[in-house]
Amino acid sequence: MRDLSLFDMDDPEWLSLLRTEVERPGKSIASVAREIGMPRPSLSLLLNGNYPAKMGKKQAKFAAKVFRLYGADVFCPHVKKGIAKGVCKAHYTAPLTTNSAEKLAQYMSCSRCENNPNKQPASEGADHDQS
Repeated sequence: MRDLSLFDMDDPEWLSLLRTEVERPGKSIASVAREIGMPRPSLSLLLNGNYPAKMGKKQAKFAAKVFRLYGADVFCPHVKKGIAKGVCKAHYTAPLTTNSAEKLAQYMSCSRCENNPNKQPASEGADHDQS
């Protein structure tokens, strides 16, 4: 028998928020799945660590919504974790800068981010927003 501890990884923040929400009194996997718009079997598989596909697609589709519904932070697709709303707003209101590759990448990500109320279509590029 092999040691699975080598493969143990921490859950992404959005999945941890889902676990916490499902454990709340009066909540169930079915009710949380309805709230986020995910099929109940998919959520059950995710929570049990048995989801057969790559997590990236589920994260792209549901992480921001999970943070909006259950988290104090917002999910930043650029850094792939939760960040404070004020930090998010600072990123999306920052002017375009080309003197830093990381700041340019953040700006470009923010311009297409669903958290940005001023979101521009992917072909135009713009700035990022999260209230």
